[in-house]
Amino acid sequence: MSYVWDDSLKTGIPLIDQQHKQLIDQMSLLVQALKSNQAQGEIINILDFLDQYVEQHFSYEEGCMLKYRCPAAANNKTAHQKFIKTLKEVRQEYFKTGVSLSLVLKVNKELLEWFIHHIKRIDMQLQPCVVEV
Repeated sequence: MSYVWDDSLKTGIPLIDQQHKQLIDQMSLLVQALKSNQAQGEIINILDFLDQYVEQHFSYEEGCMLKYRCPAAANNKTAHQKFIKTLKEVRQEYFKTGVSLSLVLKVNKELLEWFIHHIKRIDMQLQPCVVEV
């Protein structure tokens, strides 16, 4: 399943919103690439991008949460560590077994859907902190 960015996911910090949109787009591309069994190089490129961009995004977002004294900062950091662990598991599973239905479902549920819920549940707690500054 693909998700499309909409205004309900805005945190109030334009760079974070832009990064969230990019991550959602790339995870949707990964789901589609796996479902259509695209070339290994294409799938690896998406995984490589996600590995790098996730680290950059999480670091920036965690810094914003500290800067604006967001009460969700600790939960956010823990959640990010969980996501990174899952992304590594996806990469390992892909290299070990290749494309499978279980891998497609894992990427869709444990990365893409998880990320959407994370934005709505945790990242949105940053919004009122930014507004108050």
